[in-house]
Amino acid sequence: MPGSPPPENAPAVLWTCFGASGWRMLLMKQRRNEMKVLDLDCFDRKLPLICDLDGTLIKSDSLHENLFDAFFHSPQQLLRTIPNWFKGRPALKEALAKVRSVEPQALPYREQMLDLIRRARSAGRETYLVTAADQSIADDIISHLGGFDGAKGSSGSLNLKSRRKLQWLQESFPEGFIYAGDSAADLPIWEAASGAVLVGDGVKFESKLREAGVEVRTLSPEKSHPVKDWLSELRIHQWSKNVLIFVPLFLGRIADDFHAVLKTTFGFLAFGLIVSATYIINDLADLEADRAHATKRFRAIAAGRISVMNGFLACLVMLATGIGTALLLDHQFALVASVYLALTLAYSFRLKRVALLDVTVIGALFTLRIVMGQVLNGLAFSPWLFSFSVMFFISLALAKRHVEAMRACSNRKDTIEGRGYLPGDWPLTLGHGLASASASIVIMLLFLALEPRVTHLYHNPAWLYVAPLGVSIWLQRIWLLSHRMELHDDPIVFALNDKTSWFIGALIASAFVMAM
Repeated sequence: MPGSPPPENAPAVLWTCFGASGWRMLLMKQRRNEMKVLDLDCFDRKLPLICDLDGTLIKSDSLHENLFDAFFHSPQQLLRTIPNWFKGRPALKEALAKVRSVEPQALPYREQMLDLIRRARSAGRETYLVTAADQSIADDIISHLGGFDGAKGSSGSLNLKSRRKLQWLQESFPEGFIYAGDSAADLPIWEAASGAVLVGDGVKFESKLREAGVEVRTLSPEKSHPVKDWLSELRIHQWSKNVLIFVPLFLGRIADDFHAVLKTTFGFLAFGLIVSATYIINDLADLEADRAHATKRFRAIAAGRISVMNGFLACLVMLATGIGTALLLDHQFALVASVYLALTLAYSFRLKRVALLDVTVIGALFTLRIVMGQVLNGLAFSPWLFSFSVMFFISLALAKRHVEAMRACSNRKDTIEGRGYLPGDWPLTLGHGLASASASIVIMLLFLALEPRVTHLYHNPAWLYVAPLGVSIWLQRIWLLSHRMELHDDPIVFALNDKTSWFIGALIASAFVMAM
């Protein structure tokens, strides 16, 4: 009521500002905020806290992680498990766990759940990990984490899920238990439990369980940005490198042909899907290593914000769409895109660890982008352009390796993780990189001086000599920054955010316009 005195727990200033109704709203908001720090004090301390694994203690699914880990790292042993696939899910889980068990230290744990378990333990409550994952995985996790009184998982004949899990819990804890889970399969368990803790997707069952008379507590959902996560996972910013597909249109003087531009644009989009799919494949294959990395552990799949299965399904859809569109546009274009895909996968799984061959492959991959633009529009192949492209991009790849070697050397490391180089190889990367840069400039100069088509295509070809001058200055700057260890990004990504690079690029583009 207006003019009524504030309650004892209401500060006079807030009561004056918000009144009775405003104060009630503030109280409700405060209570909601307090619920974010979940506690189990309302439950009898004799009731144990039972925690599920997949989607609850961890953000991912251990079976899916196990499956993809075996697929990428032990494919032959995975094939031997095929007979177990027809013996039911428990037999499959057991067989996969024997092939390659997930590393418990690499899993994306829910910090809120770990905190709840710690506080339950400190309050004297028993805690158990009860999961449908294989028993060996459950044992490894509680051994790694500590803080559990025991663990129960599936065996070769028992899939400990839903009603089977409920039966085991009722037999093991006849006086009741508190259950923390995340999925519809946990509904029978929550309904029979003395208390329910809803985690992740499980929060959508809150009203249903409250109506059934279940005492419910929820872990506040973490802030999610699915669109941002997917854009980051697909590396959309890397599509900027695919602009090389358009280069033949400008060099072939057909950039004003609407049909050619439209066809190349569709090719750009189709190829972009294929490239993004390869990034997902790489993330799935390097999951364990990424989670141990200082920065890569924040990637969407590694952090558990995108599940490995959703990542895999997205990869299949993008590959099918990308290759299908490429086939509709041009069979030769689809063939070159398939070669790119195969070479990229070979690089990701093996060749990136072979010194010097790795940078040669990178040079070839960038050049294949230009080849795609040529075959898509039926343009003649230019050995000058290909030679320049290979040497130019080999130089840029070596600049990145040079930074890695220099940093490892300054940090007195013995090796460079994931690479075939040693810290002491920096003179080699420096020499080869500068030689490749010089070779690319020489090739460009010879092309302008000796290629008859230059005088046929351009009315004022003398302006074109600005291009090798500008490229030379830019490459020298890249190598100067690289040797100073000031090149923190991929050189292409660096150029997109560097004002000097944009100025040099604009200068070269202006020279081409003047040459026309």
